[in-house]
Amino acid sequence: MSGTRSLCCHVTTATSSFAILYLIGNLLELGDIIRKASWEKTHSISYHDIKSARCDHIFDISTNILMLVLMSISCVFVLFSQRKGPMFVLPFVMLMFVDLGVSFLSLFNGAWGLPGTPKYKDVLQVTKYYKGVDRLDEEDLGHFTMGYTVFFIFNVLLKVYVLQVSMRCFYALMEERAPGMHVDTGHTVTVKLPSYDEALTVKNEEAPPSYEEP
Repeated sequence: MSGTRSLCCHVTTATSSFAILYLIGNLLELGDIIRKASWEKTHSISYHDIKSARCDHIFDISTNILMLVLMSISCVFVLFSQRKGPMFVLPFVMLMFVDLGVSFLSLFNGAWGLPGTPKYKDVLQVTKYYKGVDRLDEEDLGHFTMGYTVFFIFNVLLKVYVLQVSMRCFYALMEERAPGMHVDTGHTVTVKLPSYDEALTVKNEEAPPSYEEP
């Protein structure tokens, strides 16, 4: 991980900016989950709900809230990394590894994916709601699938870039914190050493004159 600049700013500044964006998104997603849970608690009819289904639903909401809280804490740690050290960036780096991994798993099962990750089913429902239809025809469904594929690939590439920048930020802070650590600046110095025969012919320098007080 070489280099300390990303696009037009330092990697620490870029990582802090990404952490702020993730923090805002997490708080908005957390508020939306709490709003939906409160609305369901007020308007749902518990007599028609299956007990096991309600337990699974409560478990999903609890894990999503817990995951959003942990993600928000890791983003807050990044904001103090320049003063506290590179270890405060490590939770955010691990989060990006997990986010990238479950993003690929969400292709096979929509249940995978961290909270806030756009899923095909959810985006399709939003599209049908704004179009005012219950079902898309084949042409519209093909256009939607193609658009979602492009969006998903762009989202994954963006996460890969954030992961790379956060790792470079971690190593950059490590180099700043470690005194005397060798940092490659790209400049090399070549020194020609004498051969063995030349070293034998070198005479010892005369001893310096003794110091006498005036």
